[in-house]
Amino acid sequence: MEPAFRHLPKRDGTMIPVPSMPWSSGPTPPPPFKASCCGQEIRGERVSVIQGALSVWQWRYCACMREALAIAAEERQRQEQDVRRRERWEVQQKSLDTLFPQWRHSAKVPRQTLANFVVSDETRRLVERIRAWADTVNPTEGFLLAGRVGNGKTHLVRGVAHQMRAHYRTVLYTTVPYLVEHLRGPTGVDMDAVLKATTRADVVVWDDLGAEKPSDWVLDRLYLLLDARYEAEKPLLATSNLSPSLLEERVGARIVSRLMEMGPVWEVPGADYRLLLARKRLVAG
Repeated sequence: MEPAFRHLPKRDGTMIPVPSMPWSSGPTPPPPFKASCCGQEIRGERVSVIQGALSVWQWRYCACMREALAIAAEERQRQEQDVRRRERWEVQQKSLDTLFPQWRHSAKVPRQTLANFVVSDETRRLVERIRAWADTVNPTEGFLLAGRVGNGKTHLVRGVAHQMRAHYRTVLYTTVPYLVEHLRGPTGVDMDAVLKATTRADVVVWDDLGAEKPSDWVLDRLYLLLDARYEAEKPLLATSNLSPSLLEERVGARIVSRLMEMGPVWEVPGADYRLLLARKRLVAG
């Protein structure tokens, strides 16, 4: 009786039948069979498992079957590594989402993916740049998105964050006003904890830079966090409703200079989507 087979791919993609079990424990050798891939006769060979106590009939595979089995073993190892990587990522990402819970608390976040961003003729080139950045395996540079209120900057950086998270890259996402209040509020978080999280995350997203109320204390904390990220040579993505020159007036030359060194400034064109929607509703009403 011939063994049961499973079909496995060779490196050229050809699927070939390989015995489901590599051995048979029967008292007599299993009947030989001819390999459909190369025509070689496949026979069982007696192999000792426990010296003098137990032996089995092990198939003497042809080269085609050995290749297919090696590929199957590589795939199993890759899947196991992927599971371990995902499990490590889940632990690390959970700690970031606990420290900065805005990502979990926003009902808008699940919808704000790059795939859901409505691309116009004005934004097409920018979106291509952002998608190319997101496809980079290990980006070291970030970028600053600058433009008027309501034209999709937050959607774009959240879309990048979704893509990073889907590839098991840890993401620290926060709006800058929330970050500041998180540090100095009545239940303020320890600065050392925020520094460690900022340094360790694969990607840091600062949304709405320049919207916080500036003070020497605020600017000092922002610079410390920004400089820690700079020294770690890891990407920071930021958005602002202010141009670089106005942002410099708001948060100071020291922060803006460091930010410019960490990546390009990309202007986000287009009108205020919220205002356009309000006008449509007004007309419809």
